[in-house]
Amino acid sequence: MTSKLIQVRLPDLGRKPHGCPEEALRSWARLQATHKSVKGLFDTLNQLRQQGDPRGAISESQRDLARAAIAFTSAGVDASLRTLLRDTLPTLLAVDGAAHNAFVGHFYDKRLQSAPTQATKQAIVALDPRAALIELYVADLTAASIQGAKDLIAVRKALGVRGEQVSDQVLKDQQPFFNARQEVVHELDLVDPSGKGTRSRRHRDIEAVGAQCGQVLLLVSEFVTLTATAVKSAALTAARSVDGVPVRNAS
Repeated sequence: MTSKLIQVRLPDLGRKPHGCPEEALRSWARLQATHKSVKGLFDTLNQLRQQGDPRGAISESQRDLARAAIAFTSAGVDASLRTLLRDTLPTLLAVDGAAHNAFVGHFYDKRLQSAPTQATKQAIVALDPRAALIELYVADLTAASIQGAKDLIAVRKALGVRGEQVSDQVLKDQQPFFNARQEVVHELDLVDPSGKGTRSRRHRDIEAVGAQCGQVLLLVSEFVTLTATAVKSAALTAARSVDGVPVRNAS
């Protein structure tokens, strides 16, 4: 009889970006740590399945490992992207280009349409206004956890990643993962039962969870790789500038 044992595997992240600049190293390290932790959860899940009856139903405790994988993955996505923004924007914004345009647009649209807030005023008069404004920008972008395609598009824009490199559709395809994350982390994965009794748990398809976690981790890997390339280009452009005046990024 052919075994129907479900095995959940994460795709490999691949190698660290070639010639990865220092600005992208922390983000890559956090992504790797997340991948390792989530892989460990799925390995444990697979071992439990092997020890039991492969034809038996998946137990609730086994589904809890899938729920934990969602929580671990979402925390790692948040940490990796927040770190990527914080560490790379100072270099990306030192030159003219898509990332700088997004930075300027954010302040005009979000913080300078009306009277400046106290936080904006403090950043403007700081000893290093540029650094303070960048930190405020990162705080605006990462004030809450990543909730879906809209937030991913904002991160993509801030990093200067082009739509033809990572399309809107690719970002929208991650929404099922973020919906699951919302249910697991914020709603405790509970649903109202149809009738009397206590609240019950949502059904979790562990294969679908594995696919969703793998896809979103690979997406973050793509963000890190593309941003690493952009950082190297921006650093080279900035080094060629005259008297420290930013010049347009040739890339």
